[in-house]
Amino acid sequence: MNYTRLTLKLGGILFFVTIALFLILYFVFSTQGSISEADYFNYSSLINCFVMPALYAGIGFYSAFSAAKQQALKFGQGFRKAFIPQFIGGLLSLAFIFIFFNTVGSWAEDSLQRGWYSLIETNPNQEFMEKNGEFVAGMKDLNYNMFTFRTFTIAFMTVLFFYVMISTIFAVFLKNRKM
Repeated sequence: MNYTRLTLKLGGILFFVTIALFLILYFVFSTQGSISEADYFNYSSLINCFVMPALYAGIGFYSAFSAAKQQALKFGQGFRKAFIPQFIGGLLSLAFIFIFFNTVGSWAEDSLQRGWYSLIETNPNQEFMEKNGEFVAGMKDLNYNMFTFRTFTIAFMTVLFFYVMISTIFAVFLKNRKM
């Protein structure tokens, strides 16, 4: 199979799965009265911390492994084959979520913010509250936009760091190996 098509296909799959998870959680929260704002924030965090890294790493490995089946890869080739699908899926997903929260989903942004603050109040960590008093006070203010371009740029840089690290591991593992 043409690798460029496979790369775009895998990046698209990551994008669609990410957006599907995002919209399913959004839909369930917005239509079910039994899910609190704190639960909405908590479920969002769990998906972002456990499901998404495994999904992106799995697709990155599959991409590099598929190429290694065809020929032995050099480090740079293995890195690119693992990194590019993750980059495409992540960039498109974060762009969609950024646009969503800054247009039609502003009430969901407020719900996430209240959910975060509710969890902090329910399980207070005095040391955190004392060290980050200004930050915690800012979270009480619903006029504060958590989903600014600056915030998303920082989030994307963090995600890129993950992509680089996991792609490096896969490239080293698959370097000069034909599977």
